[in-house]
Amino acid sequence: MELKFVAVLLLVIIVLIVPGYAWTARGCVDLDSSTFDKVTGKFRYSLVKFDTAFPYGDKHEAFTNLALEIVDSTDDLLFALVGIKDYGEQDNADLGRRFHIPKEYPVIKLFTRAHTEPIDFPPSEEVTMETLRKFLKRNTDLYIGLPGCDQRMDELAQRFMHTDDSAQRKIILTEAERAVDESADNKVKTSHSMYLSLMRKIVKSSQQPAEVVREEMKRVDKVLAGKLSDAKRTEMKLRTNIMLSFSVPNGPMAVERTEL
Repeated sequence: MELKFVAVLLLVIIVLIVPGYAWTARGCVDLDSSTFDKVTGKFRYSLVKFDTAFPYGDKHEAFTNLALEIVDSTDDLLFALVGIKDYGEQDNADLGRRFHIPKEYPVIKLFTRAHTEPIDFPPSEEVTMETLRKFLKRNTDLYIGLPGCDQRMDELAQRFMHTDDSAQRKIILTEAERAVDESADNKVKTSHSMYLSLMRKIVKSSQQPAEVVREEMKRVDKVLAGKLSDAKRTEMKLRTNIMLSFSVPNGPMAVERTEL
């Protein structure tokens, strides 16, 4: 018992006294002023959480748990942590000033090779695994599966939105219809049918595809703002996730929305 107490005490002393010491969460990389540009520059996308030197709590767990979930699925996305100290040697305070990080931690930013300025995770949104997934899905071209979504249908949705050829859209629509027919599981069939319904609405509409999706998103948001049964709310949230599969990264639909 005494040995265990001494070990814990030594660990606490190391954390509090040794300069630059930080916890490294699995799936994440700790960055500092000397490594930030070198490391993030090697990845197409870097999702960085600026926080206190020793972060904890639900927001930190949401970030690190998502990192652990996604880290093995792509080599193009880095999850990184920057611990900022406003005392002592003020580790990484220069990074805080460089990226205009307020003291209301955490602050999450997405850095991309294609843009010089990072994309901010909306400070008004709650930091959860779901909202972080949606943020990545809206702002990257990586496959980030949302609850209720299907990779095959997501890929069809992206092909559908990236073509201006109406004949090509009808071919993709036929592929989606085939996927629905092949669905054996009722939950999967319901999800696939939602993709199909939106594709049909776009084909029939005289509006631009992105505008059709935007209008449908507004309609569903309005429904979600009202009084719903748990089952209906779950269905509407599923529709929202599927509509995000039709968004074009950094395009008209890639506008941050407040989670309801």
